[in-house]
Amino acid sequence: MTIMINNQQHNPKLNTGFTARSVLLMASLCLSNMLLLTPSYAQGIIAGTNISNTVIVNYEMNGTTQQPIESSPTGNSTPGLGNGQGTIFKVDRKVDLSVSSNGDKTVALGSTQAELTFNLLNEGNDSQEFNLSINNTLASDDFDISNCTTTVTAVTPGSPLPGVIIPTNGNIILKADQQASISVKCDIPLDDGGSPITSGESSKLSLLATAVKNIDGSDTIQTAAADSILAIDTVFADGAGTDDLDHDATHSTRANYIASTSTNPPPTLAIDKSIVEVKDTSGGNTAVTGSEVTYKIQVTTSGVGIINNVIITDKTPAEMTYKPTTIKLDGNTLTDTNTDLDNGDYNLTSLNTATINLGNIIAGTQHEILLTYTIN
Repeated sequence: MTIMINNQQHNPKLNTGFTARSVLLMASLCLSNMLLLTPSYAQGIIAGTNISNTVIVNYEMNGTTQQPIESSPTGNSTPGLGNGQGTIFKVDRKVDLSVSSNGDKTVALGSTQAELTFNLLNEGNDSQEFNLSINNTLASDDFDISNCTTTVTAVTPGSPLPGVIIPTNGNIILKADQQASISVKCDIPLDDGGSPITSGESSKLSLLATAVKNIDGSDTIQTAAADSILAIDTVFADGAGTDDLDHDATHSTRANYIASTSTNPPPTLAIDKSIVEVKDTSGGNTAVTGSEVTYKIQVTTSGVGIINNVIITDKTPAEMTYKPTTIKLDGNTLTDTNTDLDNGDYNLTSLNTATINLGNIIAGTQHEILLTYTIN
């Protein structure tokens, strides 16, 4: 008696009552050589695909060729093709993703919506919905950025799934092997809390993608129970990113905004003084003895950087007398004494002089000072 199993000759005694275990074992041996008419991607056979395999036994008895016998999960001994039944299992859902950066960005101080770009690749074997989040206040960097926005600008290869509108600021649904192009835009500060930012200093940004929904709308949760052959189980297969762990359905990476002051104009300061009001004792606007004259001092800065220790002094002319408690800075009245630490005084820091201490000024801002004198 000769037995042919998958064209391999064996000479054991024939037992046509195969068990499900033996059939599954034999089926697994030939899966790698199967040609499946199901969607196949770089990341593997699509989740939910049914894989069916049947073993055929060809044999002879006493020199006579017998009808072949096909396998079935429960065992089959009925000769003839079509009497067996395939051993079937479903391909499970592999959740895998990777986030990559297209590099750091050199930026000028004070830039608005400076852009970093990233890519999110669905390395799983099923369509998946991903949430994108950023962390722009990471420790150990030199300064913090603000007003960040995240936008998916394109999906490749192919077109987005129906209902997915690009660009989007919301979650993104990617088919297996699809990649999303992501734009992150943030505002760059002029200074770091009052301290200057120097060229080469950087601000770190982390982009994190999380698989949140399966294509059927169910939450992406790893299957905790033992594998079910006829159900789609979910397995987390992602590696660890910069700010996440492995096998957690997330992946992250970082990029840097690198400050450059070489392209920024240096800070400049200008000051002007003008008369905004003259009021005489009769209610007119003539400049006579007893009239009050109100001056406006305007400090204007431009460029990028910090102007340090700015102090304004206005000495009273010999022909005039300062009117008490009339110093105003940016609309706020300053006292004439410096005991309240409001950065203004008269006749204390300097004799017969109004002194206003502006401290450190961020270039690009302006300040207005008002004060009043009476003509002697």
